[in-house]
Amino acid sequence: MGTLYAAEGHVGPCEVKVPASHLTGDAEARARFHREVETLRSLRHPHLVRVLAAGEERGHCWYAQEPVSAPDLGTRLDRVNALPFPEVEQLASQLLDALGAAHEAGLVHGDVRPQNILLAKGGVKLTNFGLSLVPPGAHGYQAPEQRRWGRAVTQSDLHSLGRVLHEALTGGAPETQPLPRGVPRHLRRLLRALLAEAIPDRPDSAVSARRLLAQRAPLGPLTVGFAALLAVMLYLLLRAA
Repeated sequence: MGTLYAAEGHVGPCEVKVPASHLTGDAEARARFHREVETLRSLRHPHLVRVLAAGEERGHCWYAQEPVSAPDLGTRLDRVNALPFPEVEQLASQLLDALGAAHEAGLVHGDVRPQNILLAKGGVKLTNFGLSLVPPGAHGYQAPEQRRWGRAVTQSDLHSLGRVLHEALTGGAPETQPLPRGVPRHLRRLLRALLAEAIPDRPDSAVSARRLLAQRAPLGPLTVGFAALLAVMLYLLLRAA
């Protein structure tokens, strides 16, 4: 869906992405591309790759972004198959923050998948915004409405993120690979919400999804009772000493 070049320009070292020409072939598509890139340039977020410049040359649209020397999540999953639960939770938290910033600015990523998530030293970096240019059925991480109609909304990004997180936990897709035992309840709850088939059944925003992730189950009566018993036993041991 495009070509990425290493380059050097007035902004310094950068990476230049040139979308496939058929995706920006008409005036309306080019105008939409430039509007969305300008919005991207205004964003400053630790988990978004920064867009530095954009333009059009000989009928080809392009944009330049900061170079990030880091492997992508897809490469990592090819090597290890699945990640520890705490690492997946951190991924979810940082990516929801990044998507929240983009959505608040009026942007839909439209192409959330492991290959567009860079594992930088300071945390993940979400890159390669689809900019309304990703065709239906381009890959298996698309939300149902994208696969069927090419329509992407903010909840489409959340569904795609759910598929990415499921793969990070299991090494496979939700349809073929169930979650393993031991996945924390709040992560299960988040994935169930993100992976809902219908748009209205998903969280209405990345902020709402972030709240789901932050919710921990309250201590049940058995847990409280066991903790109280331990406290009494510790007290008696200290007295006996």
